[in-house]
Amino acid sequence: MTAPTISPVGGASIAIRRLTGSDRAEAGALWRELEETLDLGAVACSWAWTDAWLNAYGDVVDHRFVVGEHDGRAIGVALVTRAPGGPGRPRTIHLGTAGEPHGETVFVERNRLLVAPALRPAFAAALMRSLEADSDWDRLRLDGLLPEDADDLLAGREGASVQIDESPVADLTVGDDVLDALSSSRRQRMRRTLRAFGALEAEWAQTPAQALDVLDELIALHQADWARRGASGAFASARLTAFHRELVGRLLPEGRAALLRVRRGDETVGCLYGLIEDSRLLFYQGGLRHYDDNRLRAGHAAHVLFMRACRERGLTEYDFLAPTARYKEELSTGSDRLVWVELERPSWRTGLSRARRRLGRGA
Repeated sequence: MTAPTISPVGGASIAIRRLTGSDRAEAGALWRELEETLDLGAVACSWAWTDAWLNAYGDVVDHRFVVGEHDGRAIGVALVTRAPGGPGRPRTIHLGTAGEPHGETVFVERNRLLVAPALRPAFAAALMRSLEADSDWDRLRLDGLLPEDADDLLAGREGASVQIDESPVADLTVGDDVLDALSSSRRQRMRRTLRAFGALEAEWAQTPAQALDVLDELIALHQADWARRGASGAFASARLTAFHRELVGRLLPEGRAALLRVRRGDETVGCLYGLIEDSRLLFYQGGLRHYDDNRLRAGHAAHVLFMRACRERGLTEYDFLAPTARYKEELSTGSDRLVWVELERPSWRTGLSRARRRLGRGA
C-alpha cells in the first residue's frame, strides 16, 4: 500500500491509493461495495469477472489495484496489470484484465472504469496522473474500452495510438420476430438456412451444471473446428478454460451468463455463450459443427435461435462484440464502437520495438 496522491480535478480532489496484489481481500471488499452501490451492470469491471481472472492469471501476471477516494470514501477502483515481458521488450502495463501470456488472452471488451459517471472524468484524470508518475513502464495499453471512458482517460493527452473497432448489434425489439429487423434479402437468406436444417431445438441452460455441460460441448466443437483448420483454437489454454468455467458458475445464478445448445434431433448443431449486461446479450464464444453442405450455415442458425431465446427472456439487444465479421453484419441492425489505446514513452525499449516492427520481426 502506498501513500495517497492528491490530484485536484475539476473541483473534485481525488486521492489515489494503491493496493498490491497481496491486498486482494481489501480490494475485493471495496470493489464489491462500489459495484453494489453504483449498479452499473457492467460485466468486464465486475468483481466476479475480475476475481475469476485473477484466480486464473494472477500468479503469472503482476497486478495491483488503484483506489480513488473523495472526501474520505472510495469512489472508484481499477486493476492495473503488467504483461510478462522479455529482454529488450517494452515494459507494458494494462488497465483492466489484460496482459495474459501469448495464446491465453481473454480479450476484454466493453471495458470501463468502476466509478459513478459524474466522477469518472476526475477519477480518470487522477488515475492517469498516478500512472504517469511511475517510471517502471514504457507502454500503457487500454483495452476494449467504451468510448466515453477512453475519452476521459485520454483527456489532454496527445500522441496516443487509437484503434476503434465496430461492435455489431442487433435490435431484438422490432416486429414479431428477430428476423423482422433485417432487410428483406438478409431475412430470406436466414429463413433459407433455417429451412435447410429443418426442425431445430434450443436448450437454454438453467443451472450451473447444465451450463457447464453446454460449455464443455462448446469447447469440444470449437477446438475440433480449429484443429480442422490447422490452428489451436481459443480453448487450447487451460487457464482461459478455467477462467470461463469459474465465470459461468458465478454469473449464471445471477442471470448474467447465458449458454444455448442448438440440436437437430440427436445432433448438436452448435453451442453459444454470452454474458448479460442489463438487457443486452454480449456474445462471447461459440462452438459449431462443420457441414460440407454450404446450405447448412450452423453459425447463422444458432445465432438466430439464441437471439429469439434472448428476446423471449426480455433482452432487447444482441451485441456480437468486436471485431466485425460478415456473419455479424448479416444479423445486426447497427453497431457500437469499442476503443483500444496505446501510449508509449520514449525509451530504448520502445525504440528497439519500433525498429523490430519495421524489420518485420514483431513488437
